[in-house]
Amino acid sequence: MAYAAVRSCETRRWLTCLFVMAAVASLAGCDSKPAKIPSVPALPPNDTPEGKLARVMQRLDSAIVTAQAASGSGVISQRRAFHKLLSPPAGSEFPEAIVFIETKRALAPQALNAAAQAKLQEEAEKQGKDAPDAPAKTLKVDDEQQVEVAEFPLAYDGQRWKLVKELNRNLEDGSPSTEYILFDYALDAN
Repeated sequence: MAYAAVRSCETRRWLTCLFVMAAVASLAGCDSKPAKIPSVPALPPNDTPEGKLARVMQRLDSAIVTAQAASGSGVISQRRAFHKLLSPPAGSEFPEAIVFIETKRALAPQALNAAAQAKLQEEAEKQGKDAPDAPAKTLKVDDEQQVEVAEFPLAYDGQRWKLVKELNRNLEDGSPSTEYILFDYALDAN
């Protein structure tokens, strides 16, 4: 008896869910045109050098996004990676590639903070003038944007892509090398 009551309750819930889903589907704009889905280029097969390089570049792009300068750091840093696949050198059957990492850096404009605003008000009071009512203006920074493009040659050994020249783990000041971290992640799973 109890089983039948539970079974009946489950059936009602199931039918109610189906009815609600059908109602929502009917209201979902059946008359509207479907949105165009952007086409995504197909990647080469995983077992080819081209396919493995495409996946290395995907992981490199992901690592670059993660390694952006922190907001509020005062630095605007943008990186992008692209590559060029080279034909195999004479006497070899394996292709080579060059990965380019373009880095754009600039100092971020800084807004006057509360302490600077208070200092301006204090100076205005000393001179007997009224404090400015306008909000703090952005300071202009006379820093040119720097653009660097670094090249990283890769070689395919029949199984995976590897850097031709190993990167240093740390910079001269002891801080970790961003490029080392990027390539360590990107080449790890190819």
